Amino acid sequence: MWRDTTTKLDRRRAILRVTVLLVVIAALVSGAYAYGRSQSPAGISEEDREAVSLYAEALDAVKDDYVNQGAVDPTRQTYAAIEGMLESLGDEGHTRFLTPEDVERNRQGLSGRYVGIGVQLENEDERVVVSAPIDGSPADEVGLMTGDVLVEVDGENVEGQDVTEIADKVRGPEGSEVEITVRRGEEERDFALEREELELQNASSALISGTDVAHLRLSSFSANAADQLRAEIEKSRGAGANRFVLDLRDNPGGQVEEAKAVAELFLDPEDVIYVRRDASGEEEEVRASDDAEPISSPVVVLTNGGTASSAEIVAGALRDNDRATVIGQTTFGTGTVLAEQPLSDGSAILLGIAEWLTPNGDFIRESGIEPDVDARLGENQEPVVPEGARDLSREEVLDQDDQLRRAFEAVREI
Repeated sequence: MWRDTTTKLDRRRAILRVTVLLVVIAALVSGAYAYGRSQSPAGISEEDREAVSLYAEALDAVKDDYVNQGAVDPTRQTYAAIEGMLESLGDEGHTRFLTPEDVERNRQGLSGRYVGIGVQLENEDERVVVSAPIDGSPADEVGLMTGDVLVEVDGENVEGQDVTEIADKVRGPEGSEVEITVRRGEEERDFALEREELELQNASSALISGTDVAHLRLSSFSANAADQLRAEIEKSRGAGANRFVLDLRDNPGGQVEEAKAVAELFLDPEDVIYVRRDASGEEEEVRASDDAEPISSPVVVLTNGGTASSAEIVAGALRDNDRATVIGQTTFGTGTVLAEQPLSDGSAILLGIAEWLTPNGDFIRESGIEPDVDARLGENQEPVVPEGARDLSREEVLDQDDQLRRAFEAVREI
């Protein structure tokens, strides 16, 4: 005969343990169910649920029946679907999808620091060339020079590839090595470089020989852009500059805070820099700070079709406040404020959540900033950058860049 030898206290403890376990399980199940609802089509509108279900149907059909099953990658297909959705919004070149790798690169770019060899690359006559090595960088120390043509990266021929593809090959982890072959004149030269963390050089300058005009180039609005530009202005003043050409050609933009700080180098306190209009139609004027200390020297702004985003804010602000003449070509027409919306796998959406208007209320999105003076580059010309012009005469510089010549003539008349 079996006899129960447990005490009443033992039985109470066992019942308590079972009860606690059941409560924990119930809580976990309930939490998982609630989370699943919030992350699934059940948590969205009926219309959106139908759209998501339709995509799931299409994805299942591809996974089940597509003839080349090796090409089926649900993650890649999902990313492509997101990209297609964002493209349908029409905010070309601004609202966009970022893979996890793109997210990291984007944050590095905005931080003002990156890992690389310290060389700026650009397209020239269907070749990718060194526009300027950064002072003190690995590229500068090994002797890479402006005008060197990229031929190979780590033994791979890169001739015919675009500048973005080659730049991706040149970048890599800090401390790693990259081998580069360049063509200098008729000679090919090999360089071995170790990648380092470097600060992006957003600003550069050169005094146009024999004049009081400084060519100021701002390549982006990542961190410290305004401080770097102020330093270039002061350096130029020390060299005898009293007039400035602010070159924003091919500047893709960046941080709006840097755009405000750059505008404050030229605008008086309380001048309107831009107007922000959100999705509800509410408008807010963003003005120069009370403690802004602008320079009073004459200035003109150079723009082209690659001038975008924060660069358009600055061009519009200086134009509408009668501070500068805008010379060149109509800008890209970005005009939206971006916010990063992280997704669960580390990817993200850069989503336009508001619009920028110029101080006069002109739209930037799609229409861009129209120049006061239309000026085009001559045939086979490329924009001159200060780094490549410091040892050239005035005529040598201006003969290479008709837009810069027109800006130079305009600022001399002020």
